Amino acid sequence: MAMIERWRLDTHTFHLPIGEATITLEDVEVLFGLLVDGLPVACPHDLRDYRGLHYLHMLQQLTGFQPAEEIALSGVSHLQLTSIRQHLAAMDAEITDDSPPEDIDRHTRLLLILMFGGVLLPNTSENLVILIFLHHLERLDDFPGYSWGAAVLGYLYRQMCQACMGT
Repeated sequence: MAMIERWRLDTHTFHLPIGEATITLEDVEVLFGLLVDGLPVACPHDLRDYRGLHYLHMLQQLTGFQPAEEIALSGVSHLQLTSIRQHLAAMDAEITDDSPPEDIDRHTRLLLILMFGGVLLPNTSENLVILIFLHHLERLDDFPGYSWGAAVLGYLYRQMCQACMGT
């Protein structure tokens, strides 16, 4: 809350006793080790009309996981992380050196979703992950080439502005 109180919407900076400060792409790159000059992270036009059930279907296709209850959805594009954590806890015992690549890819995608919701694109509830980036998990080989640093910084700025406006 202290940082939100010091955030200025008009300049996108923190007003601190030592002066103005902001978070830059370089900060995100150094602190998180995220690429800032790769492919743009964007939502394809055909996915902009996706709603909860569409995302759940995509989640099931990419990870083999679908929450037992639709109540795991929050709004049209958020999923509760609790159900993913529980599924991963059960799945961890099944992943070994001899696991098929498809199972390892599914497990990796679920871990990335947890990282989105818990670290990179956190929600104030600390239990929701936004699913609009789910399509980027389709081809794991392409995943590192995206400018995740820019996406994280943009998301942070958006969240700070919304918090300052009280929405």
